[in-house]
Amino acid sequence: MRNLIWMVLACMAPWAMAQSYFGPGETKAVQGSGAKFADALLNMSADQLQCSLHQNRLPADATPSFLAAQKASIQYPKGDKFMGDWQKGGAIFNNLQKANCFSCHFGSPANLGGDVGPSLEKYGLQRGQSEAVQRYTYEVIYNAWSYFPCTVMYRFGVQGLLTPEEIADVVAYLLNPASDFNTKPALGGKR
Repeated sequence: MRNLIWMVLACMAPWAMAQSYFGPGETKAVQGSGAKFADALLNMSADQLQCSLHQNRLPADATPSFLAAQKASIQYPKGDKFMGDWQKGGAIFNNLQKANCFSCHFGSPANLGGDVGPSLEKYGLQRGQSEAVQRYTYEVIYNAWSYFPCTVMYRFGVQGLLTPEEIADVVAYLLNPASDFNTKPALGGKR
């Protein structure tokens, strides 16, 4: 019941709570950072607000309903085809203005990777290409919170950063055994 009350309150006034989350000085600084950035922070969605208020550690009793809501937000590509064109996916994965995956994940043969997220080196060779692996990979990219509540990973689909088809292309880049992601050594890795 406590969970239900929290969700109702969060849905009724997320903007008011988000506004009160920041002090006047912080609000002014955020507003000076650009309209899109300010909108994302000052007009938080109910789920983002819940993560912020709980400092990214949801209470155990809130987690199941949170995960279910995140899973329900996922939109799938046409025909539920989880793997698209791996070459297009490589261009998206390795583009600073698009997905920028390599900044947080090690494994790219084109760019030196980061270490904020887990290594994805030879992702497809290690996991295979079963439908379950394709679906899982797609869902994590579309909305990482559907598996990892409040993680710092972008929610590419939910936030409108990538289309379902672009996400399917990235899935193909990660999983297709012919992809240079799986055939070439990761930049900065062992050869």
